[in-house]
Parts: sequence; C-alpha cells; structure tokens
Amino acid sequence: MSSPGPVPPPSVPEDAFRVTPPDETATDEQAPPPRSRYSLGTYGNMVRSLLVILGMVAVLVAIVPRVQSIQQPPVDASSVVTDAARQSGLPFDAPVGLPDGWSATNARYASSTDGLPTWQAGWSTPKGDYVAIRQTKTASPAWLQAATSGGRQTGTTDIAGRTWTRYYDAENKRTSLVWVPSGADTATSMATVITAIADDDEIVTFTTALKPTQTR
Repeated sequence: MSSPGPVPPPSVPEDAFRVTPPDETATDEQAPPPRSRYSLGTYGNMVRSLLVILGMVAVLVAIVPRVQSIQQPPVDASSVVTDAARQSGLPFDAPVGLPDGWSATNARYASSTDGLPTWQAGWSTPKGDYVAIRQTKTASPAWLQAATSGGRQTGTTDIAGRTWTRYYDAENKRTSLVWVPSGADTATSMATVITAIADDDEIVTFTTALKPTQTR
C-alpha cells in the first residue's frame, strides 16, 4: 500500500492577513474641541470681563435721566401770619417786598417751648441758604435758648433801627439775632429772633424787610 502524499494546507482567504489602516477621519471627529482661552479662568480674563461689565454699567448710568433737585411749592406765609395775628391780637412781623429769589418754605403758629404760642416761618435765600423768624410774647429764658439753639452771645448789631443781640451756634454754623424791647430775658412784650444759616448781607435784607402784620 502506498502512503498518501502530503496534505495540502487549508486554503486561507487572501484578505486574512490584510491590515486595515486606522480611519484618520473618524479619529479627528471623535477628538474634543479645543477649549476657549476665556474658559480657562485666568486673572487676565477676569479683569477683561470686569472691565466690559463696568463699561456697560457706565453707559446705562449716562443715558438714564436723573432728578437733579425737587422743587417745593412756596408756602403762603402771609396767610399764616395774618391768621396768627388775628388769633393772638399781636402784630407779628413778616418780611414784605423781599427781592426775587426768596421763597417761604415753612410757616406755622403753634405752641412752642414752655407752651408759649409762637409764630415762626422760614425762607430760602437767593444763594440757597436759610433765614427764619420766631416771635412770642413774654419769652422765657428756655424759649430764647431754644430759639437761638443754645448759641453763644457774641455782641450786638444795629439793623432797621433796632439793636439786636447776636448769638452764634458754632456746631450748626447758625447765627441768631435777638430783639427784646425791654432788654430783659423775660420781656413783657413780644420777643423776636432771627435765625439764619446765611451771609450777613442776606440777614440784613431779610431783617430790614420785616413789617408788622395788618389784621384789618
């Protein structure tokens, strides 16, 4: 018996050993996108972002209209002092014929220190300052001290035919002129106090314009 010949190797497909190269296109598509410089959170980026925000805020502030001042309607001080004079029978003083730029801001006739019925009113001046008048009959020392804000006596001054005692409140920079006909702290007649945060020329203008109120 003859021996069989060599067994042929099993057939192998031609593409069995073929190596497929990597798909470069697919690899590129799967790679994550590069991160932005601004997402890295560096100090420089933070400063630039803050400057942009501040610039936007500045633009908004510039274009939004703002109220510069609130104008108060003037007070009818003449009507208040007329009523006060009629009720009390006293010829309270009030300024008459003040130049343009003066405006009454408050006026009332009410009980004040020591329960004394008091006429008082204030005016704003053309320079934006303030002058006020306060009057009562038989002024007490406490009333006078409150009217002058506890200021220190600094001398006298003559205005409109009257000699006024001058006081100065250094803390509030307030000047007061006091006129009591008898010259005593507890006068039997009407005491007048002019209180002002204003220049002397405006104080003189106001005081010179004072006239007794006519009730008839």
